[in-house]
Amino acid sequence: MGKLADLRLLAVAEMIRHGSVVADIGADHGRLICYLVEEGIAVQGYACDIGERPLATCAKTVARRGLQNKIELRLTDGLKGLPLGKIDDIIIAGIGGDVITRILEAAPQAKDSRLRFILQPMTRPERLRKSLYRMGYAIERERGVEAGGFVYTVMKVLYTGEIKNVDELFALTGLLPGDDGAPSRKLMFLTARRLKKAAESLAGARGYEEKVWRYGALSSAIDKMLREED
Repeated sequence: MGKLADLRLLAVAEMIRHGSVVADIGADHGRLICYLVEEGIAVQGYACDIGERPLATCAKTVARRGLQNKIELRLTDGLKGLPLGKIDDIIIAGIGGDVITRILEAAPQAKDSRLRFILQPMTRPERLRKSLYRMGYAIERERGVEAGGFVYTVMKVLYTGEIKNVDELFALTGLLPGDDGAPSRKLMFLTARRLKKAAESLAGARGYEEKVWRYGALSSAIDKMLREED
């Protein structure tokens, strides 16, 4: 039985509901979906990728671990062609937040409150959060994870049908303030520092006064959240 050493992927796995049928979108090497099945977290899996080469690599992993009868390989673009009625949890991890948004936008059939989406954006999580709520999704749980010298966020998302325009502070932090883990706090700290540096770089530049004020106010608001948690 293969173990999963990647802390980022382990954080994703931890949010999967036990006994579920799982689809891993962009399965790549296939280690995550194999781990979920081997550990009994998933009773069945779909390993999906848009590229033939990564899917071939995934197929070798599945075969080497003898899981051909429990993991089905799918060459697919996002969620297209997947039997969503047979699937419980959907993983979209290791790609940019904008790409995750486009995958969900292209799949109106996935707007089903029964499903759970485990999303792990590599970039632009703030834009993903805004897009999720505009599409009627909501974040059910969120936590930070540190791996390979970087800090990422992992979200468990469901469809509620309630369309919202979230404010900028929520877009930047999501549910991270409610998680007391060190990676969540570090991610908030890094976000505040990035905003502060952006404000400092624009200070004195003509026409950017409002942006400088806004960045500074958001940075201060996140710093206040962190102090209140101490």
